Amino acid sequence: MLNYISAVLFAWMLLAETSLVLGRENTQWEILVGTSLQGDEAIRVALRDLQEAGLRHGIKFSVHNGNSVSKDAILVGSPDRNELTAQLAKQQKLKLQPGEDPQAYEILTRVIDGRRLMVVSGGSIIGDVYGLYWIRDRIRVFKEIPDINVKRSPALKTRISLSWGRRGSAGESKEQMQRALRYTCNWVSGPAVLDLVPWNSEPERSNNAKRRERTRSLIDYAHALHLQYYSFANEFTYHPSLLAELDASLTPDDPRFWQALQEKYRRLFQALPELDGIELCNDDISGFWDNYRAFDVMHEGEGCEWCYDKRFRTFVKKVHDVVVGEFDKTYFHFTWSLVSYEQGAEPNMFRRIFTEEVPVKNLYLIPKITAADRWWHQPYNPTFNLTPHHTVVGFEPMNYYESPQANIFPTFAGQYYQAGLQTILRNRSNNVKGAGYLAGSQRDGWDTRSVYAYVLFRLSWNPNEDIRQIAEDFCAIHFGRAAAREMAEIYLLTPVAYKYGLHIEPVSYGQFNSFIHMRVGTFPAQGYPSIDGGKEHLHFLHRIYLRCKPWKSETIDDLDHGLKTAEIMVDRFASAQSLIADAKLAEDVRNALNMTRLLIRTNNLYVKTAFAYFEYRENPAPLRRSVLNEYYKQLIQTRDEFKRAPGFGYRLFGVDQLLKNTVQVLASLDETEQRLAMLPTRDELERTITEQQRSYKQILERYEGEAIRFLHFEVEVDGRDILIIKGKEYRIEHLRWDGPSVRQCQFVGELPQAVVTVIPKDIESRPMHPFVLQQPNEQNDYTTKIYLYDKPGGFGIVNFDLYYISRPPEELGLKNSW
Repeated sequence: MLNYISAVLFAWMLLAETSLVLGRENTQWEILVGTSLQGDEAIRVALRDLQEAGLRHGIKFSVHNGNSVSKDAILVGSPDRNELTAQLAKQQKLKLQPGEDPQAYEILTRVIDGRRLMVVSGGSIIGDVYGLYWIRDRIRVFKEIPDINVKRSPALKTRISLSWGRRGSAGESKEQMQRALRYTCNWVSGPAVLDLVPWNSEPERSNNAKRRERTRSLIDYAHALHLQYYSFANEFTYHPSLLAELDASLTPDDPRFWQALQEKYRRLFQALPELDGIELCNDDISGFWDNYRAFDVMHEGEGCEWCYDKRFRTFVKKVHDVVVGEFDKTYFHFTWSLVSYEQGAEPNMFRRIFTEEVPVKNLYLIPKITAADRWWHQPYNPTFNLTPHHTVVGFEPMNYYESPQANIFPTFAGQYYQAGLQTILRNRSNNVKGAGYLAGSQRDGWDTRSVYAYVLFRLSWNPNEDIRQIAEDFCAIHFGRAAAREMAEIYLLTPVAYKYGLHIEPVSYGQFNSFIHMRVGTFPAQGYPSIDGGKEHLHFLHRIYLRCKPWKSETIDDLDHGLKTAEIMVDRFASAQSLIADAKLAEDVRNALNMTRLLIRTNNLYVKTAFAYFEYRENPAPLRRSVLNEYYKQLIQTRDEFKRAPGFGYRLFGVDQLLKNTVQVLASLDETEQRLAMLPTRDELERTITEQQRSYKQILERYEGEAIRFLHFEVEVDGRDILIIKGKEYRIEHLRWDGPSVRQCQFVGELPQAVVTVIPKDIESRPMHPFVLQQPNEQNDYTTKIYLYDKPGGFGIVNFDLYYISRPPEELGLKNSW
């Protein structure tokens, strides 16, 4: 009976909502803008956005100036910026309480002389702008203009749209900056530092001069929106000409190295004084391209015995001396680290670095809210409030299982963010001054990135706001008020579904990467499966099994809890679907929820099958074989259903490899044990590969007259990829970690339709150089596969040439053991 009443109530709300929109088609409001605000670009943009939001819900706003209104109206500006507001305050028809915070605003709704008046009174012009955007938000939530009587001031005064790599965040175009303004960000980033410095080399000097001109106009526009503008860099990245000019070597114990670092930023601000600041990060140095180079100042330097904290502290002080000391700009430092024992999440190291020697003026440190990367099952970062330096809390979407092609239901991490903020803000003397999040997304939708930005926009103003209300408001905006409550409950269930349904809890604590068997739309297969027959992947899964073995039933209970939660989400949407007016939107949500259920069920059975596989090898009892066979059949069925789902975009390498190995062990345990014992280990394979790579050089020298160069290839690799070449065409099969970024592909010839031997010539790569996984032959339609593996953390450059020799590999002594 209760479900029936709820359904009727929601149906009535939907009908009422639709009727209100239809009935308000002729709703007319005036917006009275004070004379001093009329030329302000941020006011103009906010008014345009407000008008567009109003039209979508049957409200027409007309904007004018003056000191009188003839309809219901919004009065923009405090008494010193709006004549009518001043007049009403003088007549004591309004009682405004001005605050000292320029970002704050007060909104009052009153019926005066028979008209409904809404007054927006900010602590400054930007306060007026933020007030207008709050009205816009309320219209989008309520689908009408509700009475608003609030006084709001942001708890976190600095709201920075975080940046990484070459592209800016929310500062690369006017449209991005306008979107950032909607989320009340007040710092945006543009082009990377490397693309702005006036290097003494060509074509970099000319290219950067053009980029600075474009950036200068973007900065002017940012300032018109009351935004501040910064540039990002991974450090130390540089152009070789800089070191040559100063005769500097790449080692921290060379004083000229630090001169080069400082000169980089001195030249930046001399050439672009309009820039308001920089953001730097010293780890995961992936932000370099073209002719630029990178040096890991925290770990490298031949013969240099400087300790880590001395390197870091010296770096910050040297940059601060120039950026703040010479140019009085703002310096943000992202304290991220790829390992848990360095400053990113290690309190003692953090304290040793940021001693009293490091100035506090205009310096903002940015620790992430998580102790490690964006994983569930991680504690909050313990490096807040340890030193007097101002900090900005860095937030990322908690969705490392999701890629842009995943098409799963969004992740709502609001509960996690809020509790984290409340944890670090408990001490009244805390040093947290801001929040950093991504706010320039082109899409204003119901996806993970959109809900992430919306939640952080709300929490940065009030960390204690009811998180369920925030979720419901977001859902009202995108699904309508009738469906908002039920949809909000589904969003609030997502961290439970994803945390317990995808993570394997016993292996999710005590290490930097708590999500080791899955990443960004991929179930990776460890090792070299096409060579080692899955031996290394089984070794990887066996470690997981042994870690979970003492708590196997509890581990399975958690995974089942996550799956049950995903199923509840699907079931709840069955009652919410009819409350969403847009049938296409409702269908998209249904498909996304089903995709989430199938992803989590696939993972559930992947883990159960792996556990059953090792239990059977430990004790090949008939019952254990039967259990393994049953899980195998369920996993096959679920995997196939998952792959058939509309919008499927996952790579199931690890799942497929386990299924292959399971088929073998079910066919014959004895043969499986013998085969696995004979297959090479990873160390043995890598020694074989290294020996083969030494042979490449000898063969190219011996057959120099016959070797034909046909391809130059340069790519950024983070993990493992396979380059597949046929004729003059190529594609890359991505295996592990972040996807590759091709910097240069130049065919100077063609791989012939014939049996030849392909030989790579390494130019630049980290320890595991490119090697041939598959030589071209008739069976593979004369296709070659080149294995690319950047073994250390972060991206690395893999730069090489490919040659072919018109002889079969056996004739050259290159018959692969695989």
